[in-house]
Amino acid sequence: MNMATGMFCTDGSVQVDYDGNNIPIPRSKYEKNGYKPAFDELPLEEDYWAAQEEAKSSEANNTVTVIR
Repeated sequence: MNMATGMFCTDGSVQVDYDGNNIPIPRSKYEKNGYKPAFDELPLEEDYWAAQEEAKSSEANNTVTVIR
């Protein structure tokens, strides 16, 4: 079983990925359970989604075509 991982923070809560299910939890519960990364290291929601889009674009631009 995997440990829950923080994705981003919004208004005192954290969006957490737990085995593919994303749920919001209060900061107090996040910190009490010792989830990683630390709350103060989490990006804001808009920064998180911007980074996700950038990663997708980068991945799409780094495809390799194999010629046989």
